[in-house]
Formats: sequence, structure tokens, C-alpha cells
Amino acid sequence: MANPAENPTPAAAAAVAVKLPDFWKSDPTMWFAQAEAQFALAGVTQDVIKFHHIVAKIDQSVICHVTDLVKDPPAAGRYAVIKKRLISRFELTPQSKLEKLLGFCDLSDLRPTHLLSKMQELSSGLNVDE
Repeated sequence: MANPAENPTPAAAAAVAVKLPDFWKSDPTMWFAQAEAQFALAGVTQDVIKFHHIVAKIDQSVICHVTDLVKDPPAAGRYAVIKKRLISRFELTPQSKLEKLLGFCDLSDLRPTHLLSKMQELSSGLNVDE
């Protein structure tokens, strides 16, 4: 009989191959985009596996926002529910984006092109022209 450790199931191999960065409170939407790219590369499609990877990468200051979901996860759609909750709690409001954009004029150690890129990123979704 073959040793199961020698021939892991595809799901087990995929679960090991996912390398998520720590949760980005400053940009949860892009963090989830990064997570979904990692899931796609690893072939992870199961909702419950995605959910557990997300829970594993959020720290104590973030997990308090989803404690109810971690303690008593929904029967279906776990990943979508936790994603929606985390984005809604940490995504900047349009007002906050505008305030940050207007207060973000210091070049400091950024190159001018990086500063422009950051300002364009902050202005996305706002009715602000170039």
C-alpha cells in the first residue's frame, strides 16, 4: 500500500502552496486580490479552505472584527462573507480618501512618479480629475 505522505491529495498540496502576505489593513481590497491570485495559482477552489487561509493570516487586531464568523462560520459562502466584512471594516471611505489625498503632499523619500501613482490610487473612486 502506498504511503499517503508520499502522494498527498491535490487539496493538501494546494493548501501548502498558498503563501499569503499578512493582512493589509490599509488596502484590504488589493490584499484580497493578492489572496485570490495565490488561490488560483495553487488551485484552491474550496470555500472552506479559502476561509481558513484568510483566518490564518489576520492578526489579533483584525480578528476581533470577524470573531462571530470564526466561532460560528456560515454553512455556505464563508469566504465571501469574511471578505465582505473585512473590506467593509477596513476600506477607506471616500471622505477619508479625499482627506488623505489632500494631506498627502510630502514627497519625503518617494520619487515623483511614485507620489503621483499614490495620489492617483487614493483618488480612484472619487470624482477628481488629473
